[in-house]
Amino acid sequence: MGGLQSGGGSRQVTLETAGDARSYFTEARTVGGFLGELGIQFTEYDLVKPPPSAAIRPGLIVTYEKARRVYLADAGRAEVELMCPGETVCDLLAQLGLDVSPLDRVEPHPSTPLTDDLHVKITRVEVLDVTTERTIDPPLVVEADPALPRGHMVEVRAGRAGVAEEVTRHYYRNGEETARIDMGSRTIVEPQERVARVGVRSAPPLASRSGAHRDVLTMVATGYDPGVRSCGASADGRTATGHVATKGVCAVDPSVIPLGTEVWVEGYGYALACDTGGAIDGNRIDLCFDTYEEALRWGRRTVLVYILE
Repeated sequence: MGGLQSGGGSRQVTLETAGDARSYFTEARTVGGFLGELGIQFTEYDLVKPPPSAAIRPGLIVTYEKARRVYLADAGRAEVELMCPGETVCDLLAQLGLDVSPLDRVEPHPSTPLTDDLHVKITRVEVLDVTTERTIDPPLVVEADPALPRGHMVEVRAGRAGVAEEVTRHYYRNGEETARIDMGSRTIVEPQERVARVGVRSAPPLASRSGAHRDVLTMVATGYDPGVRSCGASADGRTATGHVATKGVCAVDPSVIPLGTEVWVEGYGYALACDTGGAIDGNRIDLCFDTYEEALRWGRRTVLVYILE
């Protein structure tokens, strides 16, 4: 393009294009006529400011940018063909009014010069934190209560559930989730403890037997087995009353617990008094086990013995 010569009715106009600015004198009456004088064949897709129909006035600045054919794929959708003026990919995005977040990826880089048949791809990336609430069950605190039978539990305070907030971070690419990360949780309402009392008082489960007991004795209980290591060389596997010596048999002092009496022994269970022994005198009881090892594990201990009716 060459500069137009000054004449009687000419006016000075500045043309800005492709980053260059030059002044011309023109007798054209419109911007379109001015560009025609310069041999610029503009199209409807080109950028012309002011528009081609605008009147020429002295000192006017005219901006012209030729449109380029580019192919744009946005957010995973199919490519579309566009005619767009501008110098760079950034200009293309601005012309189309496309907002690009710092997480989005534009290929090629926004500073890349626009050229014909350039392929531009925008990958949309989104990170979304989702907060959910979770119920925290109240912790159970158990207190021993000697006033209650062993194994019985009574809840004395119901407690209150707490609330926790959990945050999950979701990653999306072009609208499709690609990853999910647990960001942790925080307690927003502290739970209140449940309190229960558990019985530690020894008592037989009488409901499964006659339903009552006559007496409770504190006795020294020793474990034994039917073999010679517990009963000596004369052991024959039989009790003084002729019963087979096995688990559930006990030896007693008949003056304290009559033979044939059913008892319940703390930590051992039900037993039938059907044996005696020279070392068993007063509040002593021997509990039979099937093996010597079981008898050793029991050893000797003080227990409550319930005399069942």
